Amino acid sequence: MSTFRLAAALLLLTLSGCASDIPARINHRDQVAQNLEGLKQGLQAGTWANVERFFSPAWYEGYGELRDRMESRFRNEQITDLQFIVNRVLENDGLVNAQVRWHKAWVDRTGTPRKAEGVSEFTLKPQGRSYRILHMSGDRLF
Repeated sequence: MSTFRLAAALLLLTLSGCASDIPARINHRDQVAQNLEGLKQGLQAGTWANVERFFSPAWYEGYGELRDRMESRFRNEQITDLQFIVNRVLENDGLVNAQVRWHKAWVDRTGTPRKAEGVSEFTLKPQGRSYRILHMSGDRLF
């Protein structure tokens, strides 16, 4: 009987040792959702200074062009509601690709309320516990 207990104890120690060698999996979905919540707040504040930290200077289409386009949008519309729903997240070659459904409501310069929704693919570069947007495809949010 004591041999059985000794074998069981060794088995438990072996299994517990293996469990500690398994690297902790990063929950990219939750982290992407948190990052997009910060982007949402910055977009609703309506200035480039509030959103620039979410974009990589290596933005695919040109960082300066992105800034100019967004500053023009901030002058012409006030976002009243913005929601991001993270559908799927994949990690590949150190980058994270997230499919995001979004809903946006805003008031244009004339005071007319408007709405839009779509699905975009975000290519993100992890940077600590946050992400920088490198590229967006699909429906255009901005």
